[in-house]
Amino acid sequence: MKICPKHIPKLLLFLFLFSFTASLTAQDDFLPFDSAPADSTQITEDSFEEFDEFESFEESELSDSATTCNGDKNCCAPNRNKNLYWVLAILGFTMLAGIFVRYKTTRNLRGFFLVAALVVLGFYRGACPCPISSFHNVFLIVMGVDVPWQSLIWFLALIPITYLFGKVYCGWICHLGALQEFIYLPAKIKIMQGEKAQKIMRGIRILFLVALVVQLLITKTNIFKHYDPFKVAFNLIGTNTLSWVLLGLLLVSSVFIYRPFCKTVCPIGLMLGWVSKIPGASVVGTNGKCTGCKTCNTTCKIRAITRDEKFSKLDNQECIGCGDCVSSCNKNALGFFRNNKKTHHDQIACQRQES
Repeated sequence: MKICPKHIPKLLLFLFLFSFTASLTAQDDFLPFDSAPADSTQITEDSFEEFDEFESFEESELSDSATTCNGDKNCCAPNRNKNLYWVLAILGFTMLAGIFVRYKTTRNLRGFFLVAALVVLGFYRGACPCPISSFHNVFLIVMGVDVPWQSLIWFLALIPITYLFGKVYCGWICHLGALQEFIYLPAKIKIMQGEKAQKIMRGIRILFLVALVVQLLITKTNIFKHYDPFKVAFNLIGTNTLSWVLLGLLLVSSVFIYRPFCKTVCPIGLMLGWVSKIPGASVVGTNGKCTGCKTCNTTCKIRAITRDEKFSKLDNQECIGCGDCVSSCNKNALGFFRNNKKTHHDQIACQRQES
């Protein structure tokens, strides 16, 4: 997606006002419990009743709603709206990242975005609302399960945003990916770097998606939320042994593999990757200046660019829109383009023979 430089200030102003307004609207959500009355000298135990840092987005809204609200579902509306404002702010920053990744000077801000996501969405918010729960709820509502419409916005809105800006949510905003990325120690196990290893992990992710869909069809409930290792990591609270075991596997594998959860489990990354296959979608590709060097191949940590003998292959379905390959290319041969079968921007790299 090419943007005229003279329009950048207007876009930045719009996104800033959008995010700022959403934050102001949800500012009463910054405290995990309601403030005590002015004449109160101490905080009672009831003050903490509304806050449960271990509950996921849809769990806090759906579980026992008929009991806690005495059958009145509208009593949960304020909490739903607060979470919705957070989601709208996240989507706004995702679009901002989609603009920043296209320019060399602003691409350097990716680290700041990841740290902010890790601190705010991860440890401060306790990974709530949860993007994967939003994905689950899209399937559940199709199957006739009553879920709040607010919980659908996160995943559904990411589809057109990814189409227009690329899969920058995964590379810039996602707190789940940020946690894995900061743990990773580069290139400790070379066997996981090859194209065959990448294909195996992609196959595992598809199997997980199939298993997830089957589970949703049979149980019509979100089972993952009970064993989510990220909730344990960000809240340091676990309700069962398996969630702690999964957290251990996540942390250990993240040391040796770049974003292992993203590459083998995450359904959101898989489905957003499919968006890149749609004609007109934003993708990373070459402009014809590629000389066949291996710079982009060695720079790409997610292994969306792999080396097979004398050729580099770029797979936009695996790309997370981090922009590292674009910054590393000395020939300025890489950039963002529209997916067009006539130009094959994403396939030129595999046609360039090593010099």
